[in-house]
Amino acid sequence: MTSKILMPALSPTMTEGIINKWLVKVGDTVKAGDIIAEIETDKATMEVEAVDEGKITHLLKVNDAKKIPVNSVIAIIDGDKDENIEDQRVRTEQIHNIDSDTLEKKSIKEKVIQNELNAIVSKKNDKRVMATPLVKNIAKNKNIDLNQYKGTGPNGRIIKKDIDDKNFNKVSESFERDGKVIAPNTMRKVIAQRTLEAKQQIPHYYLAIESNVDKLISLRKKINSFSDVKISFNDLIVKAIAIAVEKNPETNASWNNEKIIKYETIDVSVAIALEDGLITPIVKKANSKDLKKISKEIKNLSELAKNNKLKKEQYEGGSITVSNLGMFGITEFSAIINSPQSSILAIGSIIEKPIVQEKNVIIGHTLKSTLSADHRVLDGAVAAKLLKDFNDIIENPFEIWLKSNDMEVI
Repeated sequence: MTSKILMPALSPTMTEGIINKWLVKVGDTVKAGDIIAEIETDKATMEVEAVDEGKITHLLKVNDAKKIPVNSVIAIIDGDKDENIEDQRVRTEQIHNIDSDTLEKKSIKEKVIQNELNAIVSKKNDKRVMATPLVKNIAKNKNIDLNQYKGTGPNGRIIKKDIDDKNFNKVSESFERDGKVIAPNTMRKVIAQRTLEAKQQIPHYYLAIESNVDKLISLRKKINSFSDVKISFNDLIVKAIAIAVEKNPETNASWNNEKIIKYETIDVSVAIALEDGLITPIVKKANSKDLKKISKEIKNLSELAKNNKLKKEQYEGGSITVSNLGMFGITEFSAIINSPQSSILAIGSIIEKPIVQEKNVIIGHTLKSTLSADHRVLDGAVAAKLLKDFNDIIENPFEIWLKSNDMEVI
């Protein structure tokens, strides 16, 4: 029996993928569970397994520029070694509903397989202009190049008013001449889609606080003077926000299909910048992990992310995201919520400045943090309490040390 290998949906956001490499060739015999290909998704490069036993009869050609839609046929496995031609013909006719006249001209099995594979190529390479019949007729009579117009109709279709309003809808010739058009990669497309949806669908509001982090700086310095694992400020921030969420369990929730889902574990996502975009791998159960373990885990996740090797369970989900731009000198900013989470914490740089302490002006170090919250899940007072607890923890970080069993000094 013939089995189709389809482009799998390897993450909830994946709509298409790229075949990076086939690990088998036509004629090879495989069994269920064998790794047959490497697929590039919007987040990582992942392996695809055979779903049945048999001989590989067709493989879609590798093309690193071709994005294959999810659930499209990418390979065919023939598991019927002894099946005769007539059995193939009858079975394929039943499956594909092909008329008997066509069956007599050519082996239907081969024809249907080839048609399915060719359909993928045709779909991705189809550069026909989408326009109404009226517009096409006008374009033909007046020798109009419809490629020079942007459509405002359904699914980008060019309608009559588009060609009437030339100045507004015509593609800018100066842009084509002076600018370089860059086709976004899969990750950039997903980032564009998800951030747009998040800003449109999530009612964001923002809370900011400024913290005195002199004691946090002192704690880090003491830890790193004795520890073989060097702790970063980001490691301390991740631990601190995890403790704050633990103190405010109602914030460990998200909005999903008109319902609020409350989570059992506190998993902190960490925004990591990549050459092609960004990704948010997760430190799971961060509230119960020691500082050294958090530090090692973030370094490992960052390395996997930069090499496109993260598994989907390492970046899907999360309770809250930490986005730290302090290393770039950014003093404060507001971040877009990483759906389906209900909050994200934006961390700025540590600034040395005069501060008032016990009616005296001294030179201290401050850090500004901005919490973006989803009003469907978190009311203002709830989110404010979370940010206030986070502030108290980093201003007096004894609790960070206390809840890290691998810390021997303070």
